[in-house]
Amino acid sequence: MLLAWDAAVFRAIHHGLHVPALDPVMMWLTAPGTFRYVFFVLVGAAFLARGARGALALAVLVATIAVSDQVSAKGIKPIFRRQRPSVTLADARPLFGVRHTWSFPSNHAVNFTAAIPIVATAFPAATVPAIAVAAAVSFSRIYVGDHWPSDVLGGVLIGLYVGLLGRRAYRRLERGLFEGAQRGSVIGRSGTGGSELGVEPSRDLARRPAPDPVAPVTTGAGGGSSGGP
Repeated sequence: MLLAWDAAVFRAIHHGLHVPALDPVMMWLTAPGTFRYVFFVLVGAAFLARGARGALALAVLVATIAVSDQVSAKGIKPIFRRQRPSVTLADARPLFGVRHTWSFPSNHAVNFTAAIPIVATAFPAATVPAIAVAAAVSFSRIYVGDHWPSDVLGGVLIGLYVGLLGRRAYRRLERGLFEGAQRGSVIGRSGTGGSELGVEPSRDLARRPAPDPVAPVTTGAGGGSSGGP
């Protein structure tokens, strides 16, 4: 049943939506070549422009994608050992040729989806573009004939789960590193202010003029003051 559904949707996209003019676009989305390095540099620069918080988010993003990629390629694919549609279907016309590596899940779908929660947390305004890029890349994997639709769907679910874990790790690190430092700074300033308040009164006393001395008064035998002539 699942295979029949997969094959029907695969053919609807791979054959039904095939337009020769789109082939270069879809192939580029799947394999952008050297542009990927330009893309990585631009993304890294955008994160680093946000200072220490951006650097932390970038580090968590890289770690999250590394984990999602290894879980997918080294952990899940060898378990399912699913063949690609270009191997199974005689009418498949894969744009990159027949590939004999395992199909489920789609690494592209896993990795691009895993990045979304962290990108959305660091750059809320980039949430929709990040989703659009992930969707376009995932769709291209079916269009070029490299993956079943369920490969992509499974990859999205796996990537989303790993990405949410990465976002949780980022938030905990952010609270521990930055909010804790801010609290310590506030406490330090409060302590300094308190000591100044404690010292200030003594300064006032030091600046206050000393009272005039009072001459001692002695009473003589005649009841007059000894201070008179």
